[in-house]
Amino acid sequence: MNEIPKIIHQIWSGINEPLPRPFKVLGDTWKRDYPDWKYEFWDNERINNFIQEYYPQYWDIYCRFPFNIQKWDAIRYLILDKVGGMYVDFDYESIQPMDQFIKGKKCCFALEKELPSSPYLNNLYFNNALMLNIPEHSFMRRIIEQVFSEETLAFDTTWKVSCVFNTTGPHKLVKTYNNLTEQDKKEIYLIPAKYVSPFTGHEAKLVRTGTVSQELEDCLEEAYAVHYFCSNWAIDEA
Repeated sequence: MNEIPKIIHQIWSGINEPLPRPFKVLGDTWKRDYPDWKYEFWDNERINNFIQEYYPQYWDIYCRFPFNIQKWDAIRYLILDKVGGMYVDFDYESIQPMDQFIKGKKCCFALEKELPSSPYLNNLYFNNALMLNIPEHSFMRRIIEQVFSEETLAFDTTWKVSCVFNTTGPHKLVKTYNNLTEQDKKEIYLIPAKYVSPFTGHEAKLVRTGTVSQELEDCLEEAYAVHYFCSNWAIDEA
């Protein structure tokens, strides 16, 4: 397959609470702006059935992840590997369709505006909140191999955020990307932050808490999507 399938995937396990209304509202913006795309909602039962049917070799490790957020990170990679399309978190809003950026692309990630301080990230940073690819893309396969490993399970769980970021989250993605050859990197399109992640985490928090300013408005000038960085998982127990 040479084109990214027109399928939008969103995940809400439902094991802790039903999908909150604000997230449903944000989810509906993707249905609005991509009316010709199929929309797929994944809850815990569907996720479990999917892994057991298509990736039974990963079921044991999946069940042994110490934090639920690791499972929710990992399943999105499997879905995109098998089905392809666009995965987007529920704390993401669509402003306008970004077809012009993804046409002809095979694998896309959203660059973030703010670079975390880390000597291992080589001055670029993207996350797994918005991803698109064709099925069975080689980079997604590499991520899956890295995530579903005994090394992941052995990572120190003392600091939850660090554990998640380095085993199934953004740090794992970026490190895997940095280990690619320059030729392999050319197959991956990193969408500029001004289009798909116009706020830093701090700016997004200001917007979420009701702050209004011209500076924040200016951030949206070229935006096609907005990530609000809710990160509820970081303060949950599991």
